[in-house]
This record gives sequence, C-alpha cells and structure tokens, in this order.
Amino acid sequence: MVLFPHSMTITWHGFSCFEIETKTSQGDVRIVIDPYDNATGLRFPRTLTAEVLLVSHDEQDANNTSAVLGNPYLINLQGEFEVKDVFVFGVPLNKGNLGFRIEAEGMRLAHLGALNRALTDEELQALENVDVLMVPVGGGRVLTPATAPEVIAQIEPRVVIPMTHGIEGVKEKLAGVDEFCKSLGACKREEMNKFKFTRKDLPEEDMIIMSLTR
Repeated sequence: MVLFPHSMTITWHGFSCFEIETKTSQGDVRIVIDPYDNATGLRFPRTLTAEVLLVSHDEQDANNTSAVLGNPYLINLQGEFEVKDVFVFGVPLNKGNLGFRIEAEGMRLAHLGALNRALTDEELQALENVDVLMVPVGGGRVLTPATAPEVIAQIEPRVVIPMTHGIEGVKEKLAGVDEFCKSLGACKREEMNKFKFTRKDLPEEDMIIMSLTR
C-alpha cells in the first residue's frame, strides 16, 4: 500500500494563478500556474519560485513566465508530462486554452484555465476522478457564476476552488465569488488564504467550496 503522509498546499494569487506545493520521492515540488502581468491591475508576487510552470492561455493574465524564479519546466502544450514524480496532462479546451490535470500525492487536481463553456465528453474523460477543481467563475471571457456550476456538476470534484473572479484591483470586469455561490445554491464554503490538506482530509460526501483569499 502506498502511503501519502505529506500534505499539499494550494495558494491563490489572483486570476487563474495558483502556487501548489507538494512533496514527492524526488523532494519538494512547487508548481505555479498562470503567472499574470502587473498591467492587469494586480501586483504579481516578486519572489515566486517554481520547479514546474503551467500556462493555460497566452494572455497577460496568465503568460508572465519571466516573473517566476527558479528556471522551472514550462508546460504550455497539450500532452502528458512528468516532472519529479508529478504528472501533468495538458488538455485542449476552448480556442487557445488548455486545462490541466495534475497528479501528485495520490490526488488529482484539475485547473480549467480560461474555460468559457460546458465540457465535451472527450474533455470530461481527460478530467475524470478529480479531487480538487480550480474553476473560473467571473464571466466575460470565462465561465459565468451561472454556468460554472454546470461544469462542476459534470466533474463532481470533492473540493472546488473558484478563480478568475472580481477582487479589489482587477481592471477586468469580473463577477465576484458571492454571485457564484448564490447560483450554486448549497454552497458549503470555507475561506482561508492557503488550503493545506492530505488525501484523508478530502470530504467523502459534501463538496466543499474553498474560497481562497489573496
């Protein structure tokens, strides 16, 4: 039996940018997803370092790769990648946009980039059995507060982390996370600035909305 005693930490930095810290047999691995440009209205953290860097779409809210330190392995294409015992699957979604399935610590995470519509059966297959789902909810170029719940129902994750929603400083017009929670209806919601968990911490029955603050 494989034991996964380590915890994983997910930090949200605004837009669809996350920092995921995990441990593998090859040591600590930091994954940064969608680093944004300061022109977006948010200031990107100056000291973010990564071993793996994922870019879901080539726009200023996600492609500021030079801002991430540590000479990370860049993944911005579809396909299957393995870096230090972390498996990443790049899944093509709507035009010019990738989703990612990340497998580490015996868990599966999915990041839906700038998805703006429900998933096709083929896309869904590539994103099945997901424990933690990072999903855009702000509308405009991404899923709206009303359409995001449809995609969540398709995937059926155990934890949902809303992203690409309106917060102070963002120049783009995006709906807030409250609107998303309202359309979701039963919104079992927790707020924190870092989500630290192990496999056994994941809810068995009720899905949790983990609303991360920046």
